[in-house]
Amino acid sequence: MQDDFITQTETRRTLRQRIMRRVYLLYMLRNLAPLAFDCVIFVITVFFVTVFVSVRDVLSNFGAASTGSNMLQFSVAAITGTKLKTKFLLLVLGVVGFFAVRHLKKAVRAVRTLRKGTEQKQSETNTERVGTRDI
Repeated sequence: MQDDFITQTETRRTLRQRIMRRVYLLYMLRNLAPLAFDCVIFVITVFFVTVFVSVRDVLSNFGAASTGSNMLQFSVAAITGTKLKTKFLLLVLGVVGFFAVRHLKKAVRAVRTLRKGTEQKQSETNTERVGTRDI
């Protein structure tokens, strides 16, 4: 009789663990998918920016303007002197970067929440197992 009870308890526990793993997986996918999408869009946008902009020349010119006031003048001159396509791509890059940082914060918060819940669940399980050994 007691063996049947232990078997049912173990079956329920394993079923609960399988269900919770799926819940955790869906939770993580919902919180990490926007970040992954933002990263893909960011990489594609950076690729298109490098097609229209010579990054090597920009970095060498930026290195020449090493003081604070010269950097501001350089940045303003660089943006005003570019074509409309490049300005648009830089704007898209900035917007995607903003959303990527926002989704990164959300993903980190989700991972922390999940980790905290998992640690709490493990401590409860360990306490539960210690209680059943005394029977």
